[in-house]
Amino acid sequence: MHRFIVDPGNIQNGQVRIEGDDLKHLKKVLRLVPGDSINVFDGSGREYEARLLSVDKTCALAEITAVFQAETEPGIRLTLYQGLLKGEKMDLIVQKGVELGISRIVPMITERTVVQLDDDKGGKKALRWSKIAREASKQCRRAMVPHVSEPVAFDDALSQLKRHEAVLLLYENESKKCLKETLKCYTINKIKDIAVIVGPEGGFAPHEIEKYANSGFDVAGMGGRILRAETAAISVIAIIMYEMGELDR
Repeated sequence: MHRFIVDPGNIQNGQVRIEGDDLKHLKKVLRLVPGDSINVFDGSGREYEARLLSVDKTCALAEITAVFQAETEPGIRLTLYQGLLKGEKMDLIVQKGVELGISRIVPMITERTVVQLDDDKGGKKALRWSKIAREASKQCRRAMVPHVSEPVAFDDALSQLKRHEAVLLLYENESKKCLKETLKCYTINKIKDIAVIVGPEGGFAPHEIEKYANSGFDVAGMGGRILRAETAAISVIAIIMYEMGELDR
């Protein structure tokens, strides 16, 4: 069954209204017509089965025939704080992170960040990443659309991190504490809200690592090989989901 995402405000009185790009896809690509059944989700965890009533130039209207809570969301809340990357690397991290079950993505501007964004460009980037997150959620049958924030400064990110149960920073020069040992501790303590921090292309500056460590956060390595930032981000999300039992169900 074809799947569409709508804003919660487009679901009223037992009917759902489909507009914008999804309407174009419904009409011109899928060529659906009144009477066809569709699946709709609103990005907040609820799913709907519906039957198309009408399709015109401005919208498609469908009657809801069933409502249910999706069971595709992980039991843990995983937030990625990612040092801002250049080119399409951030696009890739957002897409794959959503597929793997990430809850939120916070792009960070650090000392070694290559990309320079003013507020206007940062806002436009966030809109692009949010659209990628919506499409990825639709494709992988998630019921929630992870939030992608506008880029934040290093110190602002540091302040936000205090809200999480556990905070883990990946550092290529950390040889004493490995990722597996750290996650074993999280599993034993049944931690459900984890923040993971990955640096930009050039990694973190020493004083940034020191600030994180002094805040009481965990710092761990991923072995002797140096991974690209995008590889590290996608890998650690998958590893955390596996170690926390989120790929077993």
